Amino acid sequence: MIDGIELDTRILDQITKEMEQEADEIVGEIAFDVETDAKRLAPVHFRLLLNSIHTLQLKKMAWRVQDGVEYGIFQELGTSRMKAQPFFTPAIERIKRTVDARFKRLFEK
Repeated sequence: MIDGIELDTRILDQITKEMEQEADEIVGEIAFDVETDAKRLAPVHFRLLLNSIHTLQLKKMAWRVQDGVEYGIFQELGTSRMKAQPFFTPAIERIKRTVDARFKRLFEK
């Protein structure tokens, strides 16, 4: 009768840790690319909106790209009196086409 099997997962744990770090770096790159594109596409009146767009890391593999002005959402979506001038949506749409290729490099090693 076998009492049990003991598996040594140290190598697997190390690979997982390395992949997690690389995945976080990729997500960060994606977030900063969205920021760059959003700044490029943002309507420029007094540059306040443009200068308020920034990226921050909330936790591992959780990044946020946002603007810091109250009227940013109205620029993005428009109002009953103003036509939308989207800058985040087109930035995200462009960058999302590259996501698969960026993560593919994790599994090519």
